[in-house]
Amino acid sequence: MKTLIIGEVVDNKLSSGALEIITKANDLGLDFEIVTVGSEESPNIGSETFKNTYMKCPENKLTLGTVADKLKSIIEENSISLVLSPSTYVGRDLIAFLSVDFKSSQVSNVINFEVEGESVTTSNSINGGESEYNSKISSPHKFLLIRPKSFEESQLSLDTNFDTVEITSEDPEVFDIFIEEKTGPQLEDSKIVISAGRGMVESSNLSLVQDLATKLNAAIGGTRAIVDAGWMPYSQQVGQTGKTVKPDVYIALGISGATQHQVGMKDSKYIIAVNKDEEAPIFQIADLGLVADTLSIVPKITENL
Repeated sequence: MKTLIIGEVVDNKLSSGALEIITKANDLGLDFEIVTVGSEESPNIGSETFKNTYMKCPENKLTLGTVADKLKSIIEENSISLVLSPSTYVGRDLIAFLSVDFKSSQVSNVINFEVEGESVTTSNSINGGESEYNSKISSPHKFLLIRPKSFEESQLSLDTNFDTVEITSEDPEVFDIFIEEKTGPQLEDSKIVISAGRGMVESSNLSLVQDLATKLNAAIGGTRAIVDAGWMPYSQQVGQTGKTVKPDVYIALGISGATQHQVGMKDSKYIIAVNKDEEAPIFQIADLGLVADTLSIVPKITENL
């Protein structure tokens, strides 16, 4: 089945979401090519193992509508029937445009899929990850949004071997862009993630989490409750409405472990939880649980590392 994978440029390289989809595409032996969207100069997104077309967009324009038109042409010219994209802001917008163009519904929150002849069967996560359902798609064009961390990231050697299409249009201009400054390990890529919840009591106590993270070279995340309270930015939220992480070690500090949070971290290889409530749901999925006052125990852990 001829397949198109939509990727993005993140930190001047191919996004982890696209690399995860490449792993699944290779496992299925799909005939695929990639279109990557970004604005950087000479990113490392190419490879000798697949064709990649770079849609280079101006930073000061809202160009996704124009990009979608280019994708539509590629799909038609190359008889592509399956389009796969990570479930990101860019991916969701582009898939929405394409699903309208081809009059074919998109399938969201896909955690696995299989190809059977000209049909595609998907597994989808619902109810905060508590349930799954399967769907079979037999329409001529299939559009799938893949949930992050559903597959292992492909360990490809990337280079600048790709074709470039300059996106020029009369799209609306963007007059102001705010880019949040990133420091230290990032949630999506770190092998260790430490997340904080309401059990930290006050935002000033997050310094204890920062001290521990510095010792472990870990990324810091948080629950929706503390993000909504303004303790940390949305970009660090882990859960159903935030980011999905899959580190080697996930440390939950003062987190009760509601379903909405678990869906974003339950696939971590090893989960450590600290909470003074022994009935907290987080202990049901933890590999190691410590019933203790988080504010008392975290400094001692940091001190002994």
